[in-house]
Amino acid sequence: MSPEAHKASPIDGRKPVILAVDDDANNLSVVRDCLTGFNYTVLVAEDGESAISRADYARPDLILLDIMMPGMDGYETCRQLKRQESTREIPVIFMSALAETGHKVQGLEAGAVDYVTKPFQQEELLARVGVHLSIRDLNRRLQEANELLEARVEARTIDLAIANRVLEDEIAERQAAQEQLQEQAVVLEEKFEELQVAQVALRTSEQKFRAIFDQTFQLIGLTTPEGIMLEANQTALSFCGAAECEVLNKPFWETPWWNHSDDQRERVRLAVQQAAAGEFVRFEAPRQTPDGVTHYIDFSLKPIMDADGKVVMLIPEGRDITSYKKLEEQLRQSQKMEAIGTLAGGVAHDFNNILTAIMGFGSILRSKLGDSPFTHYVDDILTASDRAAKLTLSLLAFSRKQIMETKPEGINEIVRTIDKILRRVIGDDIDFQCSFAPEELVIMGDCGQIEQVLMNLAVNARDAMPKGGILSIKTEQLELTEELPGTSLTPGPYAKITVSDTGHGIDEGTLQRIFEPFFTTKEVGKGTGLGLSIVYGIIKQHGGEVTVYSEIGKGTCFKIYLPLVNSCEARHEKKTDVPVVGGIETILLAEDNDAVRNFMVQALEEYGYNVIAAMNGLEALEKYRTYKDRIQLMMLDVVMPKMNGREVFEIIRREGEQVRVLFSSGYTADIIEQDGVMEDGVGFLAKPVTVQVLLAKVREALD
Repeated sequence: MSPEAHKASPIDGRKPVILAVDDDANNLSVVRDCLTGFNYTVLVAEDGESAISRADYARPDLILLDIMMPGMDGYETCRQLKRQESTREIPVIFMSALAETGHKVQGLEAGAVDYVTKPFQQEELLARVGVHLSIRDLNRRLQEANELLEARVEARTIDLAIANRVLEDEIAERQAAQEQLQEQAVVLEEKFEELQVAQVALRTSEQKFRAIFDQTFQLIGLTTPEGIMLEANQTALSFCGAAECEVLNKPFWETPWWNHSDDQRERVRLAVQQAAAGEFVRFEAPRQTPDGVTHYIDFSLKPIMDADGKVVMLIPEGRDITSYKKLEEQLRQSQKMEAIGTLAGGVAHDFNNILTAIMGFGSILRSKLGDSPFTHYVDDILTASDRAAKLTLSLLAFSRKQIMETKPEGINEIVRTIDKILRRVIGDDIDFQCSFAPEELVIMGDCGQIEQVLMNLAVNARDAMPKGGILSIKTEQLELTEELPGTSLTPGPYAKITVSDTGHGIDEGTLQRIFEPFFTTKEVGKGTGLGLSIVYGIIKQHGGEVTVYSEIGKGTCFKIYLPLVNSCEARHEKKTDVPVVGGIETILLAEDNDAVRNFMVQALEEYGYNVIAAMNGLEALEKYRTYKDRIQLMMLDVVMPKMNGREVFEIIRREGEQVRVLFSSGYTADIIEQDGVMEDGVGFLAKPVTVQVLLAKVREALD
């Protein structure tokens, strides 16, 4: 119905005045907004006493009265209005959230003409207000007509003829009034039909909200303050596989949602007591489904109170947060691995400085001893140092801080190349199967490191199948259109390598720590615990991801994702050895580690070079400015106090100086770009080094 149909008719040439009484300012605002736009003047009062006073003063045409108010409630307010002469005839309509029949009867007995239940429909309220204003107007006009008739009869009793004529006139007026009443009856009938339409709309609205209640993904119900179930939506019923008859009118803690655990049942019973006392209760509750899958539910109990602050019902609500829990665990694992990687890189850096001194002075001592009977002791020291250097390389691989010689490489070609080696490693009792993607999968990577990844995974698979089994490697192309859950992979093309076995599998506790360095389940002396940590570090350094899935007794599956590049060919370049010779050039050497600095100075000077030594970056910058006309090469440690090697180099370049630079470090993350390539004109010396490697790198930088 259009807004014009609900507009109020003027009374004595003015807008009808309605007094709205409610202790809730929001409810008053809603009523005012509802009526003001339909040609009504709205007055408000917030309690019974002010309502009686304002009604006596303003004489409104109709009063909308709330029941539950502090102090004098609506029933008493209505009775006093009816006892007061000035307000007795004003029609009162109760508006309340109390929908029981008893409350409505009590309101009508108090003198109200109608009863509207909150929340109300605007059209219903307008229809009811209009009807009662019309009735009052008709009654007023009828009363006026009666009073006028009596006055005329009394004034003309002397003249009977005149009285008869007056009587006839009055009868005519009464007939006209009757006709008017009949017309108004037709209007009332139309209003009643409108009311019926509003009731249909109300039922439709209730059906809509019921549909929302049942179809929401949240688990929602309704209980009494004592915890007896009144309602449960379909989501909640489906979650526990129960019908309404199994849960309604039963204690909440005895329903199928909680009967899997005595502890949970008791916890919910206590939670109901807390909520009934007015507390909001919330906790996390695990629940195992019949097929053995554990779900985690974010559960809450919310008390609903009436105007007096009394708890009248409880709303239990649950949300399945299992997926969020898994993501949270993955995030914690990722952060832990990142922290361990940082620690591993720092340890490897310090080890490399120590090993540089041991290997450097050891190689010098070896050259001095010649055919001495003590030579084999030095050889043993150098051999042990070399093993320690390889161990630090493994740590750097895990922390993703070792240098990579990246170039376009074909994944299928790498697997085919290492195929024969893997067959010899795993033995004859294991069936080795390979399947390849039909297209060539080219990545930007280090072929040797990818081979090491496959070798480590194959060795672990062999150890997991002591009685034989199947080891398979499969390559395929994968196009991600969105982020892969649980990883940092962004949309794009990837090479996917799947390495799976049929071994004894890995338990959940081990899976949580499987990529940690030095963690191993093998016997003492049969594993370093670095194999899978190296796999993790290498794949991360290649910009990829590695995931693992395993079931006890069914085997393990590793999935490796590496970003593809557009290059169609894999280049294989051979390195040429640099001759180990000395020279006569002047070298500025900046190294904060005393032992490493002493070794390098002694080795370089012994082979003819002039060395200017500095203990930190600031001293190196000062000495360069003093001796720059003599210096042909700067050897700068990357990490130094006061000023690091990179900062020294940048300052010298900004000053317009041109000089060859050879950086050195225990790891390379500080000086290589993200793709692992050094910038032009800059060399790099990876610690630890022997005399031969040191001299070769220096000669290479100078030449």
